[in-house]
Amino acid sequence: CAGGPRPGLQRGVRHGGAHLLPDGGYEIQLFRKLLQFPLFQGMSQDDLTKIVGYVKFDFIKVEQGKAVMHENDICDHLYFMLNGILEVRTPASDHGYTFVEHIHAPYTIQPERIFGLTQHYSHDFIAEETCGFVRIDKEETLKLSDNYFIFKLNLLNLLSREVQVCAREPWKSVPKNLEERIVRFIGQRCIRPAGRKEIFIKMTRLAEELNDSRLDVSIALNHLQDKGLIQLSRGKITVPAMEDLLK
Repeated sequence: CAGGPRPGLQRGVRHGGAHLLPDGGYEIQLFRKLLQFPLFQGMSQDDLTKIVGYVKFDFIKVEQGKAVMHENDICDHLYFMLNGILEVRTPASDHGYTFVEHIHAPYTIQPERIFGLTQHYSHDFIAEETCGFVRIDKEETLKLSDNYFIFKLNLLNLLSREVQVCAREPWKSVPKNLEERIVRFIGQRCIRPAGRKEIFIKMTRLAEELNDSRLDVSIALNHLQDKGLIQLSRGKITVPAMEDLLK
């Protein structure tokens, strides 16, 4: 969204975004909303009062079915989802299959992508229902980091967590059977290891990904379906609750 709001995105600045917050005092409601996000946790009310006074917040409303951003869009803002549900679509590098999950507010959209080697989003984010966001650009983010140590520490903790999660992945125990390999395949592609997930993938492609036969993969998937952990339909695997599949 580097070039401004997409069609379907309504933007207001500072107090123009009060319509996205529940009834009540604007500043109090914004304080409460911001404290739901890891980057603002631990800040005092005095700090937040100053931040609300000088930081340039964009308030954005995205209508149901509209895109917030697409894969490969430039990431030069932090997006904090205050309310609503996002559908997050992630294609394989060759677009041979697509992973879909549903994320509820509060949620910060890929803050790790605002810095580093690849400063582009890696997913499509679609408003599953009307969503409200607070948006802060990169320059304002750097000012916050310079002026508030707790914000800088929260940002470092967030980025460090991403690195540590990735570094830990290769050292996990080897799955004992094909069902466990399927579970790991799905789990490794989750943004959040909970909630509903949908994988649009052909059986032959899944077999290739797992280096196994199509027949054996089909048998293993049906076993998982018999346990009530997944639902199968043509070209699609639905996980009603990822937390149950990972148990």
